[in-house]
Amino acid sequence: MQAVIRFFIILSLFSGVAFAGNISFLPYEKNEFSPILNEKFSIPFKLSEKSVASAEIYTPDGVLVRILTTGSAVKKGEHFFEWDGKDINGVVVPNEAYNIVLKSVANLRSEIVDPRKTSGGIVQRNLNPKISIDGKITYNLPKPSRVLIRLGINSGAMLRSLINWVPKNSGKNLQFWDGYDQNHLIKIQKHKDFKIIFSAFSLADYSIITTGNRASYFDYVEKYAHKASLDAKKQRLHSAKTKLMSPYYVRSLSDMREPKIDIVFPENIKRDSNGIPVIKMGEKIRIKVVMNDKDALRMGKVKYEITFFDDLEFIAEEEMGYVPISWLFSPQNKKGKHILTVNIASFKGHVGLTSSLYIIE
Repeated sequence: MQAVIRFFIILSLFSGVAFAGNISFLPYEKNEFSPILNEKFSIPFKLSEKSVASAEIYTPDGVLVRILTTGSAVKKGEHFFEWDGKDINGVVVPNEAYNIVLKSVANLRSEIVDPRKTSGGIVQRNLNPKISIDGKITYNLPKPSRVLIRLGINSGAMLRSLINWVPKNSGKNLQFWDGYDQNHLIKIQKHKDFKIIFSAFSLADYSIITTGNRASYFDYVEKYAHKASLDAKKQRLHSAKTKLMSPYYVRSLSDMREPKIDIVFPENIKRDSNGIPVIKMGEKIRIKVVMNDKDALRMGKVKYEITFFDDLEFIAEEEMGYVPISWLFSPQNKKGKHILTVNIASFKGHVGLTSSLYIIE
C-alpha cells in the first residue's frame, strides 16, 4: 500500500496535470485581481480525505510571501483559500504573476502540488500581433503568459522596449504605443523598415496575476533576494520533454531587467539654446556610453556587444566590451540635426538602448 501511495505522490509531482492523490486545484473563476482596490482572490481546492491544507504564495523569483492555511484538519470535499493580495507583513504585493503551491497533511502523510514543476515556460507560437495606425498593438494569447515587445528597424537599431516579460492574461490583449522610440525622437512606426519583436512563454498553471499597484516589483523583491529559489522551475526545465521550453522561464526576473543607458557628450562641448550638442563638420569627439548606477551595481562586470547607429544607419560596433565605454565619434553627416543611437546586448539577452540628438554646424 505504501508503495502505491509513493507512486501517486511521484506521479503528481511530475505529471503535466496539476492534481495529486489527496489535494488538488479546482478551476479559478478568474486568474487576476487588484488587491490595491481591496479585491480578494479565491483559491479553490479539493481534498479526498480529512486534512490540514495550506497554500503557499511565491513571487516569480521563488520568494515565499504568504502562507494561507486551514489551521486544523478540514473534511474532505471542496474548499477555498481567500488571499487579499498582501504579504506576511501586510504589504500589498506589486503587480506580477504569483505562483501557488498547495500542501496537505493527513494521517502523517504530506503531499505537495507545485505547478511550477509541471507547467509553464512553453514558447507561444503564431501570435501575429497587429498594430493599428494609432499605435494600438493587439494580440491573442492561448494561455496566460509573459510577454516581451521590442520595436526597431529591420536588421538595424533597436529603438524601443515596450514591455519586458510582463505577465498578461489569456485571450485578447491590447498594448498602447505612441509610435515613437524610447527617447521620443523618432516616429519609428512610419519607417519603411519598421519591425516588431514579439515573444511570449506560458506562466505556470494556477498563477495569479495582480494588477493596479504602481510599486516596483524589483524594489520589493530586492530585500528578499537571499530567500529566492528557482529550483522548482529548474526541475520543470530538466523534466520537460519538449524543445519549446523558453530558457527565460528559469531566469530570475531581476536578472532579466533591461539596463538603462545614456550617451554622454564632453562637458565642454558647444550646445544650442535647447542643450543639444553642436559638433563642427569633420570634428572628432570622444563620447561615453554609461549605465544607470543601480543597474551597473546589480549586473556587475558584464560584457556587451555595443553597436552605434547614426540616423539609424550602422556606423560601428564594439564586440563584447564593457560599459561604461569611451568611443571616438566622427560624424559624416551634413549640417543640421541628427540622431545618434546606441544599443547594448549581453549574451544573456539583456538589451539596453538610447538615442540622443546632436547638431552639425
